[in-house]
Amino acid sequence: MNHEQIEELLGVYALDALDDQERNEVDEHLASCPRCRAELAAHREVAALLGNAVVESPASAPDEVWDKIASSLQDEPPALSALATRRRPRPRFAVAAPIGAIAAALIIVVGLLGAKVLNLDQQVHQLNQQATVSSVLADPTHATVQLTSAAHPSWEATVVVSKGQGYLINPSMPAIARSQTFQLWALSRGKVVSLGVLGPSPSPLRLEPYMTVLMITAEPLGGTPVPTTPVLVRGDLPPGI
Repeated sequence: MNHEQIEELLGVYALDALDDQERNEVDEHLASCPRCRAELAAHREVAALLGNAVVESPASAPDEVWDKIASSLQDEPPALSALATRRRPRPRFAVAAPIGAIAAALIIVVGLLGAKVLNLDQQVHQLNQQATVSSVLADPTHATVQLTSAAHPSWEATVVVSKGQGYLINPSMPAIARSQTFQLWALSRGKVVSLGVLGPSPSPLRLEPYMTVLMITAEPLGGTPVPTTPVLVRGDLPPGI
């Protein structure tokens, strides 16, 4: 036998399953081939591991299982073409899919945590503004300005003024479209100037001594430089604010 034929028999040789003639030929070849001796050592190491596994964990499978295994070993092996037909391609991204799912889950978690932190930050901001308004109301020098509508008595807003700062509180205004926002204006030296759009929490308003009237209108979302709709409510500022 040539080298390739001997090499194919090394696994069987390691299990002592060759006949006498084949064993003798393999012995002669091993005496002069270090490569085959190394491969034989590897076969024997695997065989030893398998043997230890059987001793430590004896099989308790039913007899019919071993019968099926024996019958399958006796069957003629399928043709190579049949094996090629049965072989299914291994998914290229079998590992990437779980990693992608984990990454997506982490993105969701981070997004939820970010939204939670933002919500808490907004709550803290509102509490700070409310505390500021409370301190202004406790100041004996503060003034309260009522913005009302003669045509609509239910529409009103209150502005607390102290030391050049104003805070709009407790507004009771009509419902407006989502595309609109309430905007506060002041009459200053005969001109109407914007004091900003109104948010859900009290925001400080910078008031000047020459401002005499406060007004609220409903403007397009984002506000406008000059009023584009009728005044909803108005009120006079005390002199020398």
